[in-house]
Amino acid sequence: MLILNPKHYYLIQQPWWGILIALYLFLGGLGGMAYCISYYFWRKEGDEKLVTYGSLLGLIAVVVGSIFLVFDLGHPERFYLVFISPKLNTRSWIFIGSTLLSMFMLFDAIFLAPRILKWIPWSKDGLVARVSGLIAFLAGIGVAAYTGVLIGVVYNIPFWNAPALPVVFMISALSTGLASLVLLMMFVNREAKEIHVMAKTDGFVMIIELIVLFLYLLIKSYGPVGAIESVKSILYGWLAPYFVGGVVLMGLAIPVMLIFGYEVKRPGVTAITAISSIFVLIGGALLRYVILSAGLLQIPCCI
Repeated sequence: MLILNPKHYYLIQQPWWGILIALYLFLGGLGGMAYCISYYFWRKEGDEKLVTYGSLLGLIAVVVGSIFLVFDLGHPERFYLVFISPKLNTRSWIFIGSTLLSMFMLFDAIFLAPRILKWIPWSKDGLVARVSGLIAFLAGIGVAAYTGVLIGVVYNIPFWNAPALPVVFMISALSTGLASLVLLMMFVNREAKEIHVMAKTDGFVMIIELIVLFLYLLIKSYGPVGAIESVKSILYGWLAPYFVGGVVLMGLAIPVMLIFGYEVKRPGVTAITAISSIFVLIGGALLRYVILSAGLLQIPCCI
């Protein structure tokens, strides 16, 4: 899509990042925060079942997300050049993000392995569990934050280029991480008390997410031409059904009403809890798709 704007700019639909990157951003944030949340409960309450399944969920989500990221490359077989290229820039966000992903997957696997395979040599070494778990926890936070930083540093797409975007993605990652763990624990341990705690926490997180999203769009509606056009496409244009219907209503407003209308008052209403969690996950995936699709390159066309 090409728009010749009267304010001396070409606005071009960004051509690089599509559905595969949207899925990577979604799964990377979800996986990183799912692990971090389960690790927090393990350190606080010693819940072995939650941390085992949470670690497994986090690892699988980030691995699958990374596969989507690799296959989005023009030559996926060359992904290793991120680390060994002669032109390697260790300060680039691509290198930093790849390092965070690798660290998370490695130390999550080290932390998880003895909980599944009892014959692992370090299965009875508490120090290895504490160190690997902590490193994976820090890397998981980094992975979740990086999903927003990755596109937030693209300067010629003004809708993306904002310090608030990593905050939006981080809050959404926390929400989807909680929702995914709620769904998972409903299958593996329906009686776990953490289900109610996580569902209620997710309700508060979604309220914060709604506020932050509103402020983000409000600020961008007064921004450069490209950002203004992006906001219009989200609120009134072709992306409005995905954002208003999918992200705001299905992914945030309805789950908040279900959680505080039913779950908080009647803990254990599992059908309602499951539905709200599924809606949160759909909304989280659509949020990444909408933000990527709304990106418009702002290129000066004349002086």
